[in-house]
Amino acid sequence: MPFRLVLRRVLPVTALAVAMLSRATVLAQAPPEVQGLTVTGSSTLVWSPAPGAASYDVYRGLASDLSRGVPGRCHAYHVGGTSFASPALPGPGASYFYLVTGESAAGLEGTAGNTSAGAPRALLGHCGPVLRQHVLNRLGYGWNEWSRDRITALGSLSAYINEQLDPSSISEADNTELSSRLPSIDPPDNVTELIARQVVGGVYARRQLAEQAAGFWTNHFNTENRKVDDQFRRLFPQCIGGSPPPQCDPGFPARADREASLTQDMEFDVFQSLAFGGSFREILAASAKSPAMIIFLDTITNVAGAPNENYAREILELYTMGVGGGYTQTDVEQLARVFTGWTFCRKSPANAANPLAPCITNYWDASIAGSWVANFVSASHDCGGKTLFAWSPQQVVLSSTCGNPAAQIQEIETALDALATHPSTRAFISRKILEKFVSDVPDQAMVDALVAEWGDASNPHGVGDLREVLRRALTLPQFLDPDRTGSKAKTPLEHYISALRATRGRTDGSSQVFNYLQQAQYLPYLNAVPTGWSEQGSDWIDTNNLLVRQNFGIALGASSATSFGSDPLGLLTANGISTAPGNAAAIVDFLADALLGGALTPAERQKAIDFLNTNDSGTPSTYNNARIRDLVGFLLGYPQFEEQ
Repeated sequence: MPFRLVLRRVLPVTALAVAMLSRATVLAQAPPEVQGLTVTGSSTLVWSPAPGAASYDVYRGLASDLSRGVPGRCHAYHVGGTSFASPALPGPGASYFYLVTGESAAGLEGTAGNTSAGAPRALLGHCGPVLRQHVLNRLGYGWNEWSRDRITALGSLSAYINEQLDPSSISEADNTELSSRLPSIDPPDNVTELIARQVVGGVYARRQLAEQAAGFWTNHFNTENRKVDDQFRRLFPQCIGGSPPPQCDPGFPARADREASLTQDMEFDVFQSLAFGGSFREILAASAKSPAMIIFLDTITNVAGAPNENYAREILELYTMGVGGGYTQTDVEQLARVFTGWTFCRKSPANAANPLAPCITNYWDASIAGSWVANFVSASHDCGGKTLFAWSPQQVVLSSTCGNPAAQIQEIETALDALATHPSTRAFISRKILEKFVSDVPDQAMVDALVAEWGDASNPHGVGDLREVLRRALTLPQFLDPDRTGSKAKTPLEHYISALRATRGRTDGSSQVFNYLQQAQYLPYLNAVPTGWSEQGSDWIDTNNLLVRQNFGIALGASSATSFGSDPLGLLTANGISTAPGNAAAIVDFLADALLGGALTPAERQKAIDFLNTNDSGTPSTYNNARIRDLVGFLLGYPQFEEQ
């Protein structure tokens, strides 16, 4: 029989390499039930070869869970031989059970055999769909038909990951779902459209990792729209007492709202580009010199004789070295002096990259080509000597630059060099990347692996190459470890976008989505705290948040509106699933695969089938289209959908 109980104790978890099933190939017969499963020593499973099996999947669960109807879940995927050293053990006195299934070269998986009562053994989702869901949820915003089919076409999860790491290789040219929605919100006129652009990109873009990476760096270098907007309202005030333009805004506050949103939109674009074509040093400089950041953390008021330490403190604590990274209050003070004199203004395209070039005097004239960029005012700069990280191996001495504006500008470059190359920065940022994409609690070995990649000067963009550091995170054994699937929780933004993607969602990016993000207290660009929103999934799971998510799922399933709705009926029909009465099990199974990777217990599956086959009073009833829509909301409420 393909199942065995064994008493064991807890040891650390390791992982296996993953290759994806090919769903396009049809095979007449799957491998038969695996026979001869035994345990040698305390941890190694051994079984007999199954005819036609090219690889094997191993499922595992606690024996104590069997009585609660919880079946085994994926524990190892595509094992190449007929043995596997199970790398983790339960607590004293506990028992694991194991199931092994064979897989053909074409990807057809055999059964896990039958129970003593003759019923087929259940699994908490097959390995292939579960790991597919895991990758789609972590690299992007979850399952949709294009991503599912793309994995199949490429032939493996590894190939999909590699392609997503090269977003320019993924064509969006014929992606009408995306292109038809972007023109009205890109460029954005206000913060609502700014947020909508991120939502629309998450729901419809094929370059899913590019959307996630840009969102990650935008959140890391957080700026708040309200504060940025306030500054632009000073530049484009309301016209009072009939006074004519130009520098006031007769449509107040439309011009200020637009300029503020454009500065943050520019950050998103730059961060997305550098995430795959630049280094951490470059993205750090892009943030430091961004008008939005110059306004948000008060660099605009940081002048010689009255330094404002806000940005200096946060760039050390939040954006580079982290709390406990080794900096001191003196370093904050010295760094604040480095940033004195930096402000922003509107400059012509030819002068945009030159901090000393003149600003456009009549900045309010929209007919003059120009953009808001960093500007340096030498007269406001503290030109005296400075020392960063004094008496440490990373000490940097900056000599007096009085009377030399070019040398004064160079101070910020030298300081950014020191921050980007500091060992604490490598470790802190590596850990943050891991927390986003791999684990809420990465271990030191995982951090060390990313730090080593960070230091590889042979990478295309040198030390701190952002794509290669991310690639290392996504190719760690821990990332594709079946035992880690579902170990993180989605943020509200990820939850809503993934629900829309999996149900052929229709959204303008705002409307109801904005309202639900507001209820969940997760609005991009509107976090007044420099830390940005938490990447820890557990911070987003509480009574209120769960209720908001439940309500979102119910509303989404029920609506077919173009501004906010879903099309589960079209989804089912297009994938060969009849919506006619009498097909409840097939409908549930398809939607469970799309939403949850099929990871349902038999009891959960039956509850969903029973829900579809009854009315709101619990009376057996023939389902209709409205009930199928209700089922979508029902399944979106399962805890597995909260997980990623």
